[in-house]
Amino acid sequence: MGAMTRRLRVSGVGVGDLRVAAIGSLATALIAGLAVHKAGLAGVLAPLAVVGTLILLRRPVTAIVVVLALTILCEGPTFGLFKFTSNLYIEIYKGMTLVDLLMLLAVVVIALDAIRHRRRMRIPRPLLPGFVLLLLGMIAGAVTGHAAGLGLGLRQLVLLEIVLLSLLLLPVAIANLHIERRHLLALLGGAMALTIFKAVLGLIEVAGHYGEPIEGTATLTYYEPAANWLIMIALLTVFAAVAARAKPPLWMLLGSPLLLACLVLSYRRSFWIAAVLGLLLVLLFGISPTGRRLLVPTALVIAAAVWVLGSIHFQAQLPVVKRVESLAPSKLTTNVQDRYRLDERANVLGEIRAHPITGLGLGVPWQASVQPLSVEHEEGRQYVHFAALWYWLKLGILGLVAYIAIMVGAAVLAWRVWRRSAEPLVRAFGLASLCGIAGLVTIETTASFTGIDARFTVLFGAQIGILALLDRTSRGRTV
Repeated sequence: MGAMTRRLRVSGVGVGDLRVAAIGSLATALIAGLAVHKAGLAGVLAPLAVVGTLILLRRPVTAIVVVLALTILCEGPTFGLFKFTSNLYIEIYKGMTLVDLLMLLAVVVIALDAIRHRRRMRIPRPLLPGFVLLLLGMIAGAVTGHAAGLGLGLRQLVLLEIVLLSLLLLPVAIANLHIERRHLLALLGGAMALTIFKAVLGLIEVAGHYGEPIEGTATLTYYEPAANWLIMIALLTVFAAVAARAKPPLWMLLGSPLLLACLVLSYRRSFWIAAVLGLLLVLLFGISPTGRRLLVPTALVIAAAVWVLGSIHFQAQLPVVKRVESLAPSKLTTNVQDRYRLDERANVLGEIRAHPITGLGLGVPWQASVQPLSVEHEEGRQYVHFAALWYWLKLGILGLVAYIAIMVGAAVLAWRVWRRSAEPLVRAFGLASLCGIAGLVTIETTASFTGIDARFTVLFGAQIGILALLDRTSRGRTV
C-alpha cells in the first residue's frame, strides 16, 4: 500500500485527490439514482449537468467554446434535421432558455478566472461609450416600463433584458480571456470549419425537403438570422482573403461554394442585400487602387442585371426569382407582410414623437394609432422591424445612441484587426467583419436582430469580443 501511495505521489496524483474523486463519484451515483427514481431516465442528465458545470468553472475557454458551438449547431423547431436540438431554446424559467443560462455561466467562469489570477477586467475602449449608454438605457427602459402601470415587476423587466445582457456582457468577457494567440487562431479556424459543416447541413435540409416551404413549393436552408449571419461572415472572410491574395487553405476555398449555395437557398432577402453590399465593400477596401476604378462600372452592371431580372417574365417561376422580384419597390405595397412593415413604422414613429426622450419602456406595446395594420402578429406590438427605432422605443434616446455607438465601436475594432494584424487570414476576418457590420446596419432597417434575437446576439456579441481579443493580442502573445 505504501509503495502504491508513493507511485501515485510521483505521478502527481495524491491520496486526497483519490478520496475526493471516490466521494464525488459516489455522490454522483446517488444523485443519479434518485433522479432516475423521481424523474425517469431524463433525470440522469441532472447530475451530468452539475458535473459539467463544475468542470467548466475551471476552464473559461472551454466554457465559451461550448456556448458558441451549441448556439451554432442547435437550430430552432423550424429546422427539419435534428429537431431535438431545438430543446436548447425551450423556456426554462420566465423567458430564460438554456442558451441564456450557458451564456451567463460562461461570463461568470471568465470573471472568476480573472479574480483567481488577479487580472483586471477591462472594457475595450471603442466599446466603452456604447456599453455605458446601453446600461443606462436598460435602467431607464426598466424604470419607464415599470411606471407605465401595466403591472410589470422589476424581476420581469430584468428577465426581459436577458438578450441585451448578452450584448453587454459577452463581448467584455471574451475580450478578457487569457489565451495564447495561436490557440485563438486555431479557434477561428475551427469556427470556419464548423460553419462549412453548418452549410452542408442546410443543403441536406433542402435536398431532403426537411425544411420550411418558401414560395409555395421549395424548402429553405436556414430562416433564422444567426445561421445566415455566420455563413455570410465566413463567405466574406474567404472572399477578402482571395481579394488580398492571402492564399487561404484549400478546404476553405472548396467550402465557399457550399456557403454561397446555403446563403442563396435561405431565401432571406435581407441577407442577400447584406452579402452583396459586403462583397462590394470588400472589393473597395481589399483590392488595389487600380481595381477600385472598376467598382463604378461593376455596380452599374449589377444594377442593370437586377433591373433586367425583374423586368423579364420567367415561365418557370423559380423561388429565387420570385424573391428577387419581390425586392422591387412596386411590390412592397402589394405584399401583405411588406405592407405591414410600412404601417408598423408609421405607428412606431408616432409613439416616438409622443415620447421622444423616454420612449415607451420595456414591456410596453406600441399602439396602432396612426395607421391601421394590414395584419396582426402575435407579440407584434413588442417588436419593431427597424433596430434603431426598437432601441429608441424601448430604452429611450439613450438606447438609440447606444445602438449607434456599439455599431461604431465594433466597426472600429474590426478596422484595427484588419489594419494591424500580421496574419493574412486574421486580416481577412477583420475586413469581413467590418463590411459585414455595414451590411448588418443596412438590413436592420427592415428587421431587428441585435439585442432582440437571442441566438444572433450571442454570436454577434462573441464576434465583437473576438475582434477585441485579436486587437489586444496583435502586438503580444497573450492577454
